[in-house]
Amino acid sequence: MTYLTKLLLVIAAMWASQLALAYLQAKKFQADLKSLRKSGTVAVGMGGKRYRGGRAFVALAADESGVIVDGLVLRGLTVFAKSRPLHAYKGFSLDEMISGTRDVENEPKKVKEAAKMSAQHIQDHLTRIASGE
Repeated sequence: MTYLTKLLLVIAAMWASQLALAYLQAKKFQADLKSLRKSGTVAVGMGGKRYRGGRAFVALAADESGVIVDGLVLRGLTVFAKSRPLHAYKGFSLDEMISGTRDVENEPKKVKEAAKMSAQHIQDHLTRIASGE
């Protein structure tokens, strides 16, 4: 076996490992979302840049009146990142989240962007339901 062949096999094994770990991470996040869905209408938003500090995914659950009742955040640079509870937005209304009239100071910008996107998705969904679509 030549050096180039060995190198290509190592790269292929590393790539396959990364894909498998990303799949397991996504499966775990989906399981966490399943438990969050018991709290109300759930949507996931994404914030941040892929190569500048990584992305954040925020899942928010809102009740029928448009108040955030629970949340999850998944952020990190590796496939070993795990979702964590996000209680900072609990009690916020969707309108406050979307307009930015109420803010959480301690959260990174990418988490705020993802939370706003998630709130917008929930608001759109509740609007469609209310209009009978």
